[in-house]
Amino acid sequence: MTRPARPDIFVALLATAFAFALARFAWQPTLASFADDSVSYLVMAQVFAPFQAASPAVAAAFAREAFYPPLFPLVLALTGAAQDIARAHAVTALLLAASLPLVYLLGVRWLGSRAVAAAVLACIVLLPSLWINSKGILSEPLFCLLLVATFLCLDDEKPVLWEAALLMAGLALTRTAALPMLAAYGLWALTRRGTDWRARLRTVAPALAAVAAYGLWVLIRPAQTEDDYARIVLERGQGFFDGPGGFWLALAASLGRQVNALVEGWAGSLLLYWVEGQPLRFALASLVGLLSLAGIALRLRRGRADAWMAAAYVATLLAWPFYDQMERFLFPMLPVLVLYAFLAAGEGLRALSRPAALAQSLLAALLLSLSVPAMAFLYQRAHAPGPQAAITDWYRAPDIARARSRAQTHLDLLDDMRAIRELTKPEDRVMWVAPSYLALLADRRGIPAPDARLGPEAYREAVRNSGADYIFLSRYHPRDTITDRSWQAGVAALGTNARIVHTSALDGGSVVTSLLLKASP
Repeated sequence: MTRPARPDIFVALLATAFAFALARFAWQPTLASFADDSVSYLVMAQVFAPFQAASPAVAAAFAREAFYPPLFPLVLALTGAAQDIARAHAVTALLLAASLPLVYLLGVRWLGSRAVAAAVLACIVLLPSLWINSKGILSEPLFCLLLVATFLCLDDEKPVLWEAALLMAGLALTRTAALPMLAAYGLWALTRRGTDWRARLRTVAPALAAVAAYGLWVLIRPAQTEDDYARIVLERGQGFFDGPGGFWLALAASLGRQVNALVEGWAGSLLLYWVEGQPLRFALASLVGLLSLAGIALRLRRGRADAWMAAAYVATLLAWPFYDQMERFLFPMLPVLVLYAFLAAGEGLRALSRPAALAQSLLAALLLSLSVPAMAFLYQRAHAPGPQAAITDWYRAPDIARARSRAQTHLDLLDDMRAIRELTKPEDRVMWVAPSYLALLADRRGIPAPDARLGPEAYREAVRNSGADYIFLSRYHPRDTITDRSWQAGVAALGTNARIVHTSALDGGSVVTSLLLKASP
């Protein structure tokens, strides 16, 4: 019996410690943000749960949220985490930790050294983005786990096609972002040189099976479920044609903004924040990003399927409209992107007849110099007194006053949900821009707010026709964190025509942040 190599033992200890520390960091009885998809997955999980029936309010909210793929909420349901928010946080963190051994195995194959792969893993566990994003009850950690497993499977000389099919189906049933990746894999499989058509068709079969699995979910989910992703893509495409400068100018401006957001999201993944006017750390983080792209290019040149899929994912980010959340979108690819960077660094020095380990050692030192200060910052914020440590925005702003203000916004909304539960009756229907939060946190049937573009009279008519008993208005919109159009529209239409039941305010009451109004009979 062969003894485990020292890097293997180190990785086992590191992965165990990371799992424990991450689960402890993520464990909390409340949501960490109103600006992510945690509520959607919990609503779906409670409907899927075999151990306890969902409340009528949550069951009614299911159709609005079922455009998300079902695998992650199924995992929450089957682990008993659907009704227990703290356990759901822990399950999410452990899914991310489970990907580490697979990242190590993939690193051993790509880099050709157990010691180097172990060093890469030590850098990855200290990336601040992994810790902050693990606080959300989100599908990204499961997607990361399945993505690394898929790359590991495809890296075999003769991949087992049924294993690849299961893993790709898992990707498609976890995040819709997998679909462009599967398309890229299919293109790679059908254009491979030196293979006949039968071999190409066999190779493309896993992607076809995965797309079929996603199509089956679309068929069996509630008929009234609207596909928000399709709507977003159509609205974005229409915006290019309606822009003042025409299609091409609007497209160029959009790509420029997306590239800038992508660069800043990448830098934030490594640094957490940077100081304006001090560009060195930002430039070094950008250098690591360029190495990642070079690593993808190297694998593309060698005809590897993983590089096609990775390139498709990055390209998808250039088209996705939520540029202010780019760091979270990069998060599930982050461990693999770091591996690509180490691959490029090693290959670059090897081409100069120098040992690859030298460049990889320098890159590891560079990454640690960027991430360790950010981790110290996270540790300090996590141990600060007060409830703000439960909110992800508490960690995203270096300025303490701004961080406290951003975190307080989410804490106030949690208080609002509790107030709605106390001030309304179980059978009451409450209107808000994000009605599923009302179902999950206030146990009240939620009704979507009218379109903010309506005029005051049309808005009031929509409220009357909705059957809502109460209307909740808030400055903060969980699905539109950039503008307060919905707040302005609601206040303009209802502010003087409805009885105020509950108010939240800042600055001693001078700035009203939310209103609970009784609907007129």
